[in-house]
Amino acid sequence: MYDNDHNLDSPEWRTSTERLPEEPEPRHWIRWTIVVLLVATIGGLWWYGYPSLEQLPAMLTQFPSVSRTLTATDGRLSNTETKLQGWAARQEELQQRVADLSNKVDSGFRAARKHVHDLQAEIYRRVHAEVATQTKAIDTQIVSLRATTEADQARLEKLQAELVTLRQEAVQQADQLRNVREQIEREAANRDQQLVTLNEQANRKAREVEELARKLEPVRVDFEVTRNRSRQLTEGISLGITGTDLSHRRASGWMWVMPERRTIWLRDQGAQQPVVFYGYQDGQRRELVITNVTRDSVAGYLLLPADGAPKVTASVASVEIRP
Repeated sequence: MYDNDHNLDSPEWRTSTERLPEEPEPRHWIRWTIVVLLVATIGGLWWYGYPSLEQLPAMLTQFPSVSRTLTATDGRLSNTETKLQGWAARQEELQQRVADLSNKVDSGFRAARKHVHDLQAEIYRRVHAEVATQTKAIDTQIVSLRATTEADQARLEKLQAELVTLRQEAVQQADQLRNVREQIEREAANRDQQLVTLNEQANRKAREVEELARKLEPVRVDFEVTRNRSRQLTEGISLGITGTDLSHRRASGWMWVMPERRTIWLRDQGAQQPVVFYGYQDGQRRELVITNVTRDSVAGYLLLPADGAPKVTASVASVEIRP
């Protein structure tokens, strides 16, 4: 294969391929070369051997050997000339081969150019057919797009008319919305005023409920009574303890309730077990609960009704119970 950058049809290529080695000159130029070499050799020997000119006769005796050397050299030159002639013949053969190769390459390039030209024509035909087909399809699409554009234009005009109508309705609705908002704000102001009034009423009712709950809340009286002693827990109610059972957390004793002059006996009364009794006059509930039992005392509390409860005694001295 040849490089694509070289044109085999160009004159430069043909000139370079047809330029052959020239025939060697006759053998006399070789002889002249030998003579020049001999003269140069003799001159060098003379320059080198000038101090020893007395040895010149001995050197002259060596010229017959030099002659024989020249004869041998002439034979070798003849052989070299024969080889050069054979080389020239081979060069002619090589030149003929190069010329044949050039002819083949020229034929190949002409065939390649023809093939390329035919291929270009075929490609042009196919491209032209494809372009024609695509152009036809594009024309069809353009016609369809024109029809679609006309329909879209009609829809757009309709939408614009509807938009104008919607804008007018939006203005009307905005006015209505503004009126509704103003009405809502007025109603909200009225509701806020009503809420303030209701909050005040609710706060007043809450205070009244708290006051009522505080009135209804039972009164608790805590106590601690020593064994074999009695103590007035509140006005009209006294408690006496006669015995304690520490292991079972039980206590025995009595309660004295006035003004009924009633005695309530406590027999092995357990801790956290309430003793419930009611007043004869008011019928309200009262409750005595023992919370702690020790070896020498009992602790607990008395629950009395809030309304009509007897006055609670803050501090009452305990009284010893004698058998």
